[in-house]
Amino acid sequence: MEKKKRYYPNFPGVPGWIYGGNLNFERVLFLLHRITGLALIFYLFAHIIVVGFRAYSPEMWEMVMGRISGHSNPVILFFEWLLVLAVIFHMFNGMRLIFLELGFFIGKPSRPVYPYRTSIDRQRIFTWIMMILASIFVIWSIFAFFMGGGNHA
Repeated sequence: MEKKKRYYPNFPGVPGWIYGGNLNFERVLFLLHRITGLALIFYLFAHIIVVGFRAYSPEMWEMVMGRISGHSNPVILFFEWLLVLAVIFHMFNGMRLIFLELGFFIGKPSRPVYPYRTSIDRQRIFTWIMMILASIFVIWSIFAFFMGGGNHA
């Protein structure tokens, strides 16, 4: 007996994160928002484990922090910078999504007359503004982390 293949076109699952019918700027932001959210959750668990070493003894805490300190290990410093990038992007994209969920920058409904205009056209300028602001913070983080322009300890 042949096994039937289950296919639910409205529920593409994880592959739908990458390609849900069209790959536009908003779809890329959606994918990056999910990826950075998962990365931040992973970091939160790792952070709790590392901080938990303090409960054992001050010596163990000093040993763990000595190994993962960004001052002595450039790989850790790079991952700290990636964490800052994830937080910056997730924050600005999250603010954009909150504004859109509250109904800002969507516009009034209009009659469906050709050529059709969607709310994406109305909110795209706001999306670009938020991503430009995020890029300014990313550029600042480059100077702060790698050029010695700030204290990241």
